[in-house]
Amino acid sequence: MKNVVRRVSICIALGLLGLLSVGARAADPITAKAQGRPRLQLSIDTPEQGAVVGSIGGMAFLSGKALAHFGEFQTFDIMFVVDTSSSTEAPSGADVDGDGEIGVRKEPPLLPIPLLASLLGSNSDTGDSVLAAEVAAMQTLLDQLDPRTTRVGLIGFSGDADALTPDAETYVELTSEFQKVRRGLDGILSSGPRGKTNMMAGVRVGTVELIGSQTAFSTKREGARRIMIFLTDGIPTLPFENSSHQNRRLAVEAAKVASNAQIRIDTYAIGPEALDRPDVVIDMAGVSSGIFTPVRDPRDLSTIFEDVSFSDIEEFRIKNKTTNAPADYLLRNADGTFSALIKMNEGMNEVEVYARSTDGTEGTRNLKVRFLESAEPQALDPALVTQRNRLMENALMDLKRERLEIETERDEKARKDLKLKIEEERASAQERARKVRIETEEDDDKVREE
Repeated sequence: MKNVVRRVSICIALGLLGLLSVGARAADPITAKAQGRPRLQLSIDTPEQGAVVGSIGGMAFLSGKALAHFGEFQTFDIMFVVDTSSSTEAPSGADVDGDGEIGVRKEPPLLPIPLLASLLGSNSDTGDSVLAAEVAAMQTLLDQLDPRTTRVGLIGFSGDADALTPDAETYVELTSEFQKVRRGLDGILSSGPRGKTNMMAGVRVGTVELIGSQTAFSTKREGARRIMIFLTDGIPTLPFENSSHQNRRLAVEAAKVASNAQIRIDTYAIGPEALDRPDVVIDMAGVSSGIFTPVRDPRDLSTIFEDVSFSDIEEFRIKNKTTNAPADYLLRNADGTFSALIKMNEGMNEVEVYARSTDGTEGTRNLKVRFLESAEPQALDPALVTQRNRLMENALMDLKRERLEIETERDEKARKDLKLKIEEERASAQERARKVRIETEEDDDKVREE
């Protein structure tokens, strides 16, 4: 029943979006450019100035935010809008589900009906599909976001020829409970790929949710920066089945409506079909001041999403001015939050955090803390504990790598020493053999003389 209500509400919302388009143009909302230069927000949240911190493997944990934004934007509302059409069943080329096997395209069985044959012969492991790669990438980005400042929602879009059924569905409304989003991503995988590709519907429903209209399942949050993450592996084939030009035009028009509502759309074109005709996703990003990202190989999606950023920070550095050494381990998240592990001297240390935004605005924050090996590490909330643990895992991996390199160098030295010893023994043996041959020849000569 919940899904039925949700679908009906979405249909009503799509009908009202035409009014939104007219209203938005009439209101002529202030653009980011008109507001002047962005404000650089640079802060250190933990530890506090003058705090006494304990050791984490000889290092201290640091976290904060570096973000350039217009107006009073300090929070994010992010809506994932993901293509779930039939084409996303194709193999991604990666072992997404981690079962040790990489799904491949199956040869269709010999059946009299070609369509049925194609449906039965597509992917040997649906857990490694393009859709699975899309979901894994969204999980990667979700792990980087801070629920204290960021809400995330989830929409899937595909489409069919039935005008009475919606082609886009809100799986999860905007929420700071990221576990709901993870369950929604699992739901998209369970539902599986189906249908054609109605990009317009995906953008329209995403807009409804981000602006929090009366028909939306999400509530509006004033001052939040609204971003739509749009993923597709194809081109728009709906709402008009026989008019690709119209479908493209409608998708871009929907993006313009989103832009009028101050929504930025970052588009990801995944695979060869999407990149052979990428004009629509390029234009969708362009009209909304978003970023277009081509992803030729679906297996690269998660790696690409590790570097997604909405912070507009061009350069960022952390160093211990007392030791004049940079942070050993640093994580910069998509929403501008950061965390780091930095080596400390026993006693007082001064840490400097520097950031420069894409427009050249600079900022510096300095922090003095007393580092004591015997002191307790900082008390952290769960989100920061997760960040700290990721950094510690990186440190542990580096330690293992260093040990492995040391062992490898030691083994290599032993091999070189052994090789040198063998060469020396070989030379010595050859010299002894030469002498023996000479002595033997001399003895033979004496025998012949006698």
